[in-house]
Amino acid sequence: GSFFIPTSMGVVDVDESNPCLPSDTEGGDARHQEKKRRPTLSICMLSVALCVSGGFQQGYIASVLNPPYVFIEAFINETVTERFGVAMSDDLLNTVWSFLNVMFPIATIVGQLLASWMCRRFGRKGTAIIGSSLYLPGALLSSLSYSVRSFEMIFIGRFLWALGNGINAVNTTVWIVECAPTEIRGAMGSMQEFSMAIGSLVVQSMGIHFSSETLWPWIFIPDVPLVILSIVLFLSVPDSPVSILERELDIDKARSVLAKYYGIPVDSPQINRELNLERKRTEDKEREDHPGISWIFNPFGEKDDRVRVIQQAAWLGVAVKIAYVFTGARALRGYSTFFLYGMAHYTLQGANLGSWIVAILRIPCTMVPIFFVDRLGRRLLMNSSLVVTVVALTAIIIGITVGDSLQLLSAISFGAVMLVNAGGLGSVSRFYAAELVPRSLLIGTVSALSGIEAVTKIAVEFAWFPVANIIGVWSLLMFLIPSLIFLVVIWAMCPETSNLTVFEVLEDIARRKKLKVSFTN
Repeated sequence: GSFFIPTSMGVVDVDESNPCLPSDTEGGDARHQEKKRRPTLSICMLSVALCVSGGFQQGYIASVLNPPYVFIEAFINETVTERFGVAMSDDLLNTVWSFLNVMFPIATIVGQLLASWMCRRFGRKGTAIIGSSLYLPGALLSSLSYSVRSFEMIFIGRFLWALGNGINAVNTTVWIVECAPTEIRGAMGSMQEFSMAIGSLVVQSMGIHFSSETLWPWIFIPDVPLVILSIVLFLSVPDSPVSILERELDIDKARSVLAKYYGIPVDSPQINRELNLERKRTEDKEREDHPGISWIFNPFGEKDDRVRVIQQAAWLGVAVKIAYVFTGARALRGYSTFFLYGMAHYTLQGANLGSWIVAILRIPCTMVPIFFVDRLGRRLLMNSSLVVTVVALTAIIIGITVGDSLQLLSAISFGAVMLVNAGGLGSVSRFYAAELVPRSLLIGTVSALSGIEAVTKIAVEFAWFPVANIIGVWSLLMFLIPSLIFLVVIWAMCPETSNLTVFEVLEDIARRKKLKVSFTN
């Protein structure tokens, strides 16, 4: 059987047995041509803007305190001594430094909670411009803190900087899923991890020159012109077609914008299936029956099989995001100088150089998923990176426990944790969860998932630094044991999403659960 989609370009007959293709014989040719299309100028400009405002900023913020951390700690201690005449104890200074670092995920949570409302109120384009604008006072306040002798300005600046990044983290994921053609969606999502590696490398490179008592405030300034560039690019691209439908209810404008992003004619059958009005009405009814998104994460009280499938998909998205946090890649990257200097016993100069080398090597590693994630699949990259992470964390513990004779093993294993996750779980976790839920639930779900991830990140990163100062290398068990658990969960339960629609993915989950429900028909 088939059904008809009424559109401004006429009535399109769609084969219900395979709604991804028109019912005429040209469907196969259309799909073949779709695979050979090159990305359009609009999608390329959008990708660059989202990379600069999203992944690059995350890498910059996460790493900017790392190279000069010895001098910033000294500055904090000096200003307290100047005001109160008493120096801070080492334990108190470590706690203050941990809090300064976790100011990033704390503000990120606030931004992610705001993002859901902002995306609907201001659209994807307006939200991106507002979020990016917050980077400017964040960077400037951090830089000016030294000259006015106020370490509190670093906290305020870091909060504003991370607030904007939290907003853009949600907005970026949603905008990519809504505008990127299926055949490049994984690569475009993986570009975020690549741009984050670039941001981290820029900071580590500048850290070699700016890691001194008087020059460290300048490490915040080079980000300013890049922020301005991203705002200009956002002003040059159209809003998301889904955002246009939500805010303006203009189907013709949404159709035209989607065609511009895809690089296909406005009357293309692909536009019809992406803007499938019948499916949208079905999703809207599901949303009316279950208002909000809290029901997705409620493991009790739902008996409908379709709802149970969507719930499991959402929880698997949670597992993948949290699994990346517990690899330790983020925490170790944020404290890389401390790890190499304080735990592996390299010199401070050697620790900064080692961090810089890892930052350089992360660049080619993050390019692996850009070119291969849609060919190799998400599961292979996630599972293989978790296996290597478990082995590398074990080697670090052995190397540091034995002593300086295995110093090289500790450094190589440290780099392995950074690099394998940059090319595997770290990249995939950015967009994988968004491929598991229907688009009508996308904004709220991505916002909630990002919030859960940020809360976990706060707990892990705030706890690890003081614990590492007390028990040393055994603090890495905080990462090793959860990584083993998540390896089993992801290996056994996570579905493949490469080149599949969300409804095909949900049907795969339903088959795994042995539930006889259909999402594609």
